[in-house]
Amino acid sequence: MPSKHTAPPAPVGPTRTPGNRVIQGALLGGGALVLALTAGTDRLPFYWTPLILGLSYLVAAIVDGPRGGYWATALGLTGWGLAVVYMGEVRPPDIDPAGAYLVGAGLAGVAAALLSGRGFLISPLGLAATIAAGGLVLALTPRAAGTLDDATTYAVALGVVGVLNVAGGVYQLARAKTGAAA
Repeated sequence: MPSKHTAPPAPVGPTRTPGNRVIQGALLGGGALVLALTAGTDRLPFYWTPLILGLSYLVAAIVDGPRGGYWATALGLTGWGLAVVYMGEVRPPDIDPAGAYLVGAGLAGVAAALLSGRGFLISPLGLAATIAAGGLVLALTPRAAGTLDDATTYAVALGVVGVLNVAGGVYQLARAKTGAAA
């Protein structure tokens, strides 16, 4: 018999509506525009890129609420991005950047665990994959100079995710409208 202090069971799946998907796509597209206009040569330094990406995904995640999508990506990129910006802005002489980035990724994991305990739907696999992908890109950046160290690359990628979300949401809305008319 469950204790009277046991929380009620949380809904199983995400709550992502087609309308929210359109809004998320527009917000991610806006994040891509912000990134394209602010990060890079003669603007904000490139090291702001992971944080801008993370905050863009965070805004998109908020649209769906705790049971929606993008929380893992948002937390992984924001945690890492905060560490990258700290290292870039403060430039502490006695702190190894790799260690600082691991702290940022670890704090993203702590935040994910705390939010999951509060009912947020955060994929552990999604969080780990986001952090691993960020680390892989960072590790390969010297081999792809001019591409992986250019904010435009990430602005385009984020813009594509935004467009795909808008298109997918519009498609789902049109199917629902057609289905309702039948």
